[in-house]
Amino acid sequence: MNSTKNTTESTTRKPIQDRSIKTREAIVQAAMKLFSEAGYHRTNTKQIAAAANVSTGSFYSYFTDKREVFMEALKLYCHQFTRQLDSLLQEMDFSNADKLTGIKQLIDCLVRSHDVYIGFHSELTAMYEMDSEVRSLIDTQMAANRENAKKYLYTWKDELKVGDLDAASIVVFEALDRLVDMMVFYNKGLDLEKIKAETADMIYVYLFVR
Repeated sequence: MNSTKNTTESTTRKPIQDRSIKTREAIVQAAMKLFSEAGYHRTNTKQIAAAANVSTGSFYSYFTDKREVFMEALKLYCHQFTRQLDSLLQEMDFSNADKLTGIKQLIDCLVRSHDVYIGFHSELTAMYEMDSEVRSLIDTQMAANRENAKKYLYTWKDELKVGDLDAASIVVFEALDRLVDMMVFYNKGLDLEKIKAETADMIYVYLFVR
């Protein structure tokens, strides 16, 4: 695969009419589903077109190849993940919640936010190492997630015992990120509720117990 290809230079159609927009969206959704189930390398454009109920020729009027549609699927995944997480977090009252309970609720929100195309997320692990553009998009998303972690720590800033809030937010984010990955993707044979409880206790002590 050529990881340096510039997908922005595509000569494919930029849909304006509703019907064309919906067709393009259907292709992206179909591709994401196939990439999630079969993987990137075992999926081809003919399969994507069939799953989207369009002809192969129609596929190529919107996308130059499957890599271009993969990049669009990745952008859609990041958007849907962020939207779902933001929606879940807005339901919480961090300022008034018991701190330990709040941390546990935050973990639950992060786990639930991964309900968006779990299989696609798994495929990203391999693609991250192989494609520089995929890596750049994912790194940008991770940076945004770290900023969100800092934002929610600032809700408790007057009660925190840590000296460097920026550094502490990264420590907490990385701990939660590893825990959530374990709970969502690598959970066989693990007592997840005990692991979640211990992680929440660890973060609570780190942040609040003097």
